[in-house]
Amino acid sequence: MSAEALLRLSRELHPAATLAAVMDRVVEAIGRQTRYRRAWLLLPLSPTRGLEVVGYALPDPVAVALRMAETDLVADRLLHRMLTTSEPWVIDDLRACEEADQAQVAHFGNRTSINVPMLRVGERIGIFVVGTFAAEGVLPPTADELDFIVQVATLVSIVAGRLRAEAAQQASEERIQGVQRLEALGRMAGEVAHDLNTVLAAILGHAAIASSMLEGHPATELLDEIRLAGNRAAGLTRQLLAFSRGQPLVQRDVDLRQLVERIAPMLRTLLPASIALGLETDDDLGSTPADAMQIEQVLLNLVINARDAIEGQGTIDVSLTRADVDELYVGQHPWARPGRYVLLTVRDTGRGMAPDVQRKVFEPFFTTKAAGIGTGLGLAVVDGVVRRHEGFVHLDSAEGQGTTFRVYLPRSERPAAPTELSLPAPAGGTERVLVVEDDAQVREMLRRVLAKAGYEVAVAADGEEALAVVRAAEFDAVVTDLVMPRLSGDALI
Repeated sequence: MSAEALLRLSRELHPAATLAAVMDRVVEAIGRQTRYRRAWLLLPLSPTRGLEVVGYALPDPVAVALRMAETDLVADRLLHRMLTTSEPWVIDDLRACEEADQAQVAHFGNRTSINVPMLRVGERIGIFVVGTFAAEGVLPPTADELDFIVQVATLVSIVAGRLRAEAAQQASEERIQGVQRLEALGRMAGEVAHDLNTVLAAILGHAAIASSMLEGHPATELLDEIRLAGNRAAGLTRQLLAFSRGQPLVQRDVDLRQLVERIAPMLRTLLPASIALGLETDDDLGSTPADAMQIEQVLLNLVINARDAIEGQGTIDVSLTRADVDELYVGQHPWARPGRYVLLTVRDTGRGMAPDVQRKVFEPFFTTKAAGIGTGLGLAVVDGVVRRHEGFVHLDSAEGQGTTFRVYLPRSERPAAPTELSLPAPAGGTERVLVVEDDAQVREMLRRVLAKAGYEVAVAADGEEALAVVRAAEFDAVVTDLVMPRLSGDALI
């Protein structure tokens, strides 16, 4: 009878597309062949915390799911044994089991528990459980019942392995497609940002020149508004360039403590009086190989994100500490990577994030803000910049309990590079300067600014034209664009 039942169950499980559908058929088969009416799967969500429950466990499956999702798999002795044993384990009465959490047993009314490890080609998928609760009482299995349950667990393991492989393949294909879309989007964003920067340079430059020529005129207020709007647009292009990696990294050994202290006054100006900003930094942090401007952008974006999450009174705490991550820590925190880091933490007392928001928060253009308020690039830029610096970001948040971003940046024991360059004083604005710029409006703006300052200015539209000019005349300085047709700025130099 059990062989026929197993064959029938195997045919029923073959077309199943989800584990939930699998367990519906399994519970029916268990009910037909044994005295048990409840069966479920316990699937680890991570190596250390959380179980997903699939199948029929209790009349209130939501309560079970919520409780199991937060379970510490290392500290819970019963689950730890279940997840490490390779043999079926029958517990006649959980109330007499030393490993069981008796408070949880009393809460749910567990009685008999038949636990079969789900193993497939050396991979541990989870635990197949058949059991009773208070209504059914204590019901140890007969030898035939136990054998049937173990055989069913083997079938379920095979089907679960197939479904996981199919899901992994689909996820891999979706990731590849997502990466391709992001690469295309990044290239487009970088090209748009570069072209927009050129236009903005002309707008802001000419607005500044006009403002100086109309000093005291009422129109200067309008020019100030133009410059304010232009600077906001320039901030967006910096975000786009950072997202698209169109901004090359200029890395030096940076003292992040000095960086945070330098940018702190500007951060405070971004916050309303109802939000307090706290700063706490260790003295001995070593240095971080980093592009200081891009790390400033990371901190700025995190503080703005925290500000927007706070409604009314609140606090934002920024801290810097040393962090050494070893393999043991990675085993307990799978999101980490071993190494020596400087840890930048931004913690707020805002409204927090739901799990579905947390999963999407680093996606480009994802935002929970109202239309016209957020671009959805801030946290995508944070993630992209930190990855380029070979670091990683960890998010910890809960609705109504605030949010904490932990940014891990590689640490070096080398001394930090000087924060300011020592440049010779200008000779008085009479030198000969060559301006090389392929955009006519920007080129003319630069010529006007330098000529007004007293310099003798010549211009060239690209690198090759500039070479012809410098062969014919002497110059004290060259001001050149980097990206130009025919010959780039660095090749020109």
